[in-house]
Amino acid sequence: MAEPQNPDSGCRVERRPADRVLYSYDVAGRTKVAVVVARDQRDRPGWGPETNASCDPAGLPARYAAAWGWEVWTDGHGRRLPVSRINGSAGSAHCGRQSAHFLRLDGREYVRDPEGVLGRDGLLRAPYRGNARMPAAAHDTGYHYRGRRLWFTDDRNTAYVRSSHGVEGWPRAKEDAGCD
Repeated sequence: MAEPQNPDSGCRVERRPADRVLYSYDVAGRTKVAVVVARDQRDRPGWGPETNASCDPAGLPARYAAAWGWEVWTDGHGRRLPVSRINGSAGSAHCGRQSAHFLRLDGREYVRDPEGVLGRDGLLRAPYRGNARMPAAAHDTGYHYRGRRLWFTDDRNTAYVRSSHGVEGWPRAKEDAGCD
């Protein structure tokens, strides 16, 4: 299907009418992925995928998210947060941004840019700060991912990322700073 990141094994047959099969992939007794395979569709003889639906990748086992490079952040209680709300990813090598790291939260994009690859292009609202001081007005969101904790001040212009190495100031991007 169009979403190869969905599990390709461990599915069960849910229904089997004469010309279709509905497969589902369940996690803890709840369906997270559904795929309908149909026989002899228009201009497509034989069996093949017809449609599919899937939950947010955070609802799938961690191995699927990791295999596709998704960072699934958790809240202060350890609950996995939807990647549609918050997600991070490494920059793309094909456009020379592999040293950058992107964090998307609620429609805003923040960038860790230690080599200045996006700053040179004017895509950041402020410079990246690798050794930032945590502002007194910053508050802990409770969100964390592999030792990184996310903090913000009320203006949300900079994401303060605290780790065992210190605090970094990740500025907001002016626009979608990724590349296709």
